[in-house]
Amino acid sequence: MKKWKMLLAATTMTFALAACNDTATPANKEVKETTDMTLEEVYNKSMEVSEELKSVSAKVNLHQKMNIPSEEANVELKADMDMDVVIEPMQMHQKGTTSMKTEDGSMDESMETEMYFNGTEFYMYEGTGKQWMKLPTDALGDVMAQTNSANPASSLAELEDYIKDFKFEQDDKNYILTLDASGDKFNELVQAQIDETLQSMAQAGEDVQLDVKINSISYLIHIDKESFQTTKVDVTVDMDMEAEGESINMNQDMKTDFSNFNGVEKIEIPQEVIDSAITI
Repeated sequence: MKKWKMLLAATTMTFALAACNDTATPANKEVKETTDMTLEEVYNKSMEVSEELKSVSAKVNLHQKMNIPSEEANVELKADMDMDVVIEPMQMHQKGTTSMKTEDGSMDESMETEMYFNGTEFYMYEGTGKQWMKLPTDALGDVMAQTNSANPASSLAELEDYIKDFKFEQDDKNYILTLDASGDKFNELVQAQIDETLQSMAQAGEDVQLDVKINSISYLIHIDKESFQTTKVDVTVDMDMEAEGESINMNQDMKTDFSNFNGVEKIEIPQEVIDSAITI
């Protein structure tokens, strides 16, 4: 169970899109403000804006259900996180709650989580012991993975080979991209994203090989018509995973809303956090 609890973090993913020459159809009959921009034009403009992004805030809602046959366990994880991110130099503040429970009631854990990274120092709040910890630099791999997931530019750069599968629509305020898919063609993409987190786990002494098979996957992406900022990335995925001879099935629903573009100037670590933290 411990190994799979750690691998939950490795499967917290965000996805994206790329370019095509189709124009956006109205999402419904009530749409009044339409444009003739193609998906390629929208994508290129959105990538240009995202790559110039200096900071952003994100609200993340994650719901995972995991079945572990070897342990006859069904595990449910929920997380609600608010994040402020400065892109360069990379800084982050994240705060929220995480809960994990089993269907049979053998595990029911809930805790507050919070972390600060100001470019040189990393502090994390351990909710169970109600203690701030100052973590070493070799833990920064996990921070980088989480920060990348809250960066719209990362969310726009990964599906270039899959754009023909997307449906391209618009409402009065947004360009809307949706996809409902299944099959092996997405396995390589998902495996690459998971490998990034597994690499950081290996640096921390947890060397795990994880193979994935995508049963189904869906995306919902909103791009604002005026600013071309990516304001929403929702991903739902059903996958089978195998690690060290053990197999599980996981259903994950992750919703990310972006806001406050270029509104975060600097991440300051409160003095009380610095004074109360223990060094790990």
